[in-house]
Amino acid sequence: MPHVADTALTTPARRRLALHSMAFLLCAFPLVIVVYQGLPFPVGPHRPMLYGLVIALLLVALARALMRREGRSLADLGLTVSARAFGHLGLGLVAGLLLFAAATLVMALWLPVEWRMKAALLPASIGGALLFHLVTNACEELAWRGYAFDGLLRSVGHWPAQIIVALVAAVFHVLSGWSWQVALVSTTAGSLLFGLVFIRWRSVPAAIGVHAGWNWARDLLMSPGGAAAVLDVRGPQVWSMGQWQVAQAVFVGVTLLACVALLRSLNRRPRAVLTST
Repeated sequence: MPHVADTALTTPARRRLALHSMAFLLCAFPLVIVVYQGLPFPVGPHRPMLYGLVIALLLVALARALMRREGRSLADLGLTVSARAFGHLGLGLVAGLLLFAAATLVMALWLPVEWRMKAALLPASIGGALLFHLVTNACEELAWRGYAFDGLLRSVGHWPAQIIVALVAAVFHVLSGWSWQVALVSTTAGSLLFGLVFIRWRSVPAAIGVHAGWNWARDLLMSPGGAAAVLDVRGPQVWSMGQWQVAQAVFVGVTLLACVALLRSLNRRPRAVLTST
C-alpha cells in the first residue's frame, strides 16, 4: 500500500527525517521562485534557463549531501546518468503530452473551440519551449518531489506527504501570480499526479517528464498566438468565466482520473515501494 510510512525507522528517526525534509522544502522554495522571477536585486536581465540549470544542480547537490548522511544515494530517487533515467524522462514526456491532449479532446466536446494548422511553424520556438519546461519543471520536481517528498513519504506516510507538498506548491503558484482558486484546485491535482508518478516508478525524471510534457502540450495546442503553437486555436479568446471554469474542471478531472489509475496500480504493489533503496 502506498500510504504507509517506513516502519523500519524509529520514531526519533522519523522525526529527524521529517524535519530534514521540511528544511529542504523551505530552502528550495525561494530558489524555485528565483528561477521564474529572478533575484530580488538587479544583476542584469533575468535568464530563467540559466538560473534553472544552476538551481537544479544546487538542488541535486543538496539532496546528494543529505542522502549520503543517511547512507543512501541519488539512485533512490532515480537521479542517475543512465538509460533507465532518460527512458523515464522520455516516457514521462510522452505521457504528459498524451494526457493533456486527451483532456483537450474531452474539453472540445463541451466548449466552442476549433483548431487550424498554423501557416508557418517556428521549430526554434517549439524546441525552445520544450527545453524551457524541462529545465524549469526539473527545478520544481527536484524541490517538491525529490529528497523532501521521499523523506516525507518515509517519515509521515503518503497522504500527509502529498498534502504538505501540494500546499507548498500552491503557495508558490500564488506568489507566481496564480489565483488561490486555480492554485488550490489545478496545482493540487497536478501535485498529486506528479507525486504518484514518482512513487510508482521511484523516479524524479519520470515526474519531470510528465510535468514538462503537460506544459509543453499546452503551448503546442492551447496557446492562442503563441510562438510555440503548432495549431491555431480559436474559441478560448471569447470564452465566458463559466466556460473557463468548465475547461478547468475538465483538465482537473482528467488529471484526477490518471491519479486514480496510478493509485489502483500502487495498491496492487507491496508496501516496500516506499522503503526500497
